[in-house]
Amino acid sequence: MELLQVFEDEGRELVKLTRKAEAARPVPECPDWTAADLVRHLTGVYRMVGLTVAEGRSERPSRAELAGDDTDPVSGLAEAHARVVRLLDEAPAELSCWTLWPAPNAREYWIRRMAYETLVHRVDLQNAISGTTRGSAGVEPEIAADGVDEMVTGFAQRYRGRLRAPVPSTISLSDTDTGRRWWIRLGPAEPEFGRGEIAAGTEVTARGGELLLLLWNRRTWDGLAVAGDEAPLRLWRSDAHL
Repeated sequence: MELLQVFEDEGRELVKLTRKAEAARPVPECPDWTAADLVRHLTGVYRMVGLTVAEGRSERPSRAELAGDDTDPVSGLAEAHARVVRLLDEAPAELSCWTLWPAPNAREYWIRRMAYETLVHRVDLQNAISGTTRGSAGVEPEIAADGVDEMVTGFAQRYRGRLRAPVPSTISLSDTDTGRRWWIRLGPAEPEFGRGEIAAGTEVTARGGELLLLLWNRRTWDGLAVAGDEAPLRLWRSDAHL
């Protein structure tokens, strides 16, 4: 499945869930967030990406530029999502614009980033409605694996400035659905991330959707096959994706 289609489908499902969710419902695994907070956050993200792509911005749009008519938050979310889908669909292959971290292709970058941003928040809304935490993201294995890859090789770069461990350690992640593997090396210096098999003191083996939510701190490792020291997982849960 193409990631632009994933972004479109996940966004439409998220809007449907938003219409069902009470605004004040807390979002499990997202401290201090309600369903209404999630909607505001994601609407702002879509507006930011919309401006960035539409105008080929070289810098992140300011917060003031993201304001809109929020008298009907659900409609605002739906409109912002649909606009970004359209803009990315129509964007040239050689699109040049700002990205959160360096990327060789801005169009593909934003399609991928929005697909997983939306997927994870769709899970958040399902959790808010049910009051429980889902064990898996509920997506096709290849999509889940690519989401793990996007986190390990992309989004997690944002943690380089703060993620530190007093004792060096390595986490290995094995996806039982696809056979793909990744690793995260923690220590006193900046963390390192990569793909493939590596000797590690902490080994996590699970389905791709479970690994995806684990890395996004939307679930714990309870119920997953974990071998070795759990301390690096506790550090990730406390210090990553704050």
